[in-house]
Amino acid sequence: MRKAYVIPATLLALAVLAAPAQTRRPYTAQPAADPLQDAEALLQKQQYAQAEEKLQSLMPAQAKNPQAWFDLGFAQSRQGKRQEAVAAYQKAVGLAPDWFEANLNLGLDLAKSGNPAAAVPVLRHAVELKPTSGGQQALGQAWMYLAQALEKTDSDPKTAAAAYDKAAQLSHSDPELMVRAGNLLERAGDTAGAEQRYRTAAEAGNAGAMAQLVDLFVSQKRFADAETWLNKYVAQNPQSAAPRAQLARLLALQGKRDEAIAMLQPLGGPQASPAIHRELAALYLDNKQYAEATPLLRFALEKSPDDPQLHQDLGVALLHQLKYAEAETELVTAAKLKPDLADTYGYLAEAARQNQHYELCLRALDARARFQPETPGTYFLRATAYDSLHAYKQAAENYKLFLAAAAGKFPEQEFQARHRLKAIAPE
Repeated sequence: MRKAYVIPATLLALAVLAAPAQTRRPYTAQPAADPLQDAEALLQKQQYAQAEEKLQSLMPAQAKNPQAWFDLGFAQSRQGKRQEAVAAYQKAVGLAPDWFEANLNLGLDLAKSGNPAAAVPVLRHAVELKPTSGGQQALGQAWMYLAQALEKTDSDPKTAAAAYDKAAQLSHSDPELMVRAGNLLERAGDTAGAEQRYRTAAEAGNAGAMAQLVDLFVSQKRFADAETWLNKYVAQNPQSAAPRAQLARLLALQGKRDEAIAMLQPLGGPQASPAIHRELAALYLDNKQYAEATPLLRFALEKSPDDPQLHQDLGVALLHQLKYAEAETELVTAAKLKPDLADTYGYLAEAARQNQHYELCLRALDARARFQPETPGTYFLRATAYDSLHAYKQAAENYKLFLAAAAGKFPEQEFQARHRLKAIAPE
């Protein structure tokens, strides 16, 4: 009589290479007359179609043998025949309910066939059983697959997180598993639990955990903690641009613009990525270093010539350098590319006024008014543009609106407005 549930060790090795792994039992000596011997030799050679055909011919005589059904399910699974494999594994489990590997493989194929809810109870049973081989590592994998199935269902994220915790415990605190548990706990609102898992994985040197931990700290406005961990990440990955950019943004959030610029400057050469050019240029703009921002914005525009924000930023940088003609060109381009980019119109109005393009100035102010309320500055710009066009009635109206809105906060412009009102509207 053939001993059930045996398979050559080479098949276990083949299974481990699969993703996710399907488990096979280790080798046990078999009688020379073993009816499954030829089929299992085909499985060893990864000739799955031939093995399936051989097994199908044997099934009438092997219908009560769980190993035969297991082998058939294995062959079918390797060919992507999920439904057939599930049916075969169900037969194996029905005949040997406490066979760890059969339950595990059944759960995996149920999950891969798009039925994680059906996989969950099977995998829950598997993790209660003793693996034939692989010991704690095999059991840890089973917990991981259970966690993955739970994650794809509508179950409480904390339940899936607990399964990942168990998998990590059995897998010597695998950092990746701890990060996944942290993700689920964060989704469930347990930020303290998420932080603990991210921190443990980060302390083990896991880069993904460091990134998650930093994001969590930033969301909580714990900038000092985030800065500490980002510095650690940058120290471990000195050539990586992304964490340096993130650290620069974090420093800028805290008002440390000079430190942020110093962090990114080494990465801002002509061959740097457009993202780095954009990041560093934004820092320069915030720090009123317009001349330094200009070449970086031009570099970025070489890669993204149709980016309206880049054109606007370049226009602003040129405007502050009194390069009004160039600024106007960039701002007109930004407005054409994205007509609802509201901030563009205020800058364009000022550039057009400086270029004595008063009608363009007024059109820009009218466009701005569709998106943003008027300010003392826009009233004054409008008034001076009308004044320059000798449209004195409209100029006087806007000078008066400016004076009412200014309320003594702009003494130089208010003096000018009163002086012009006396000249163009003496009544």
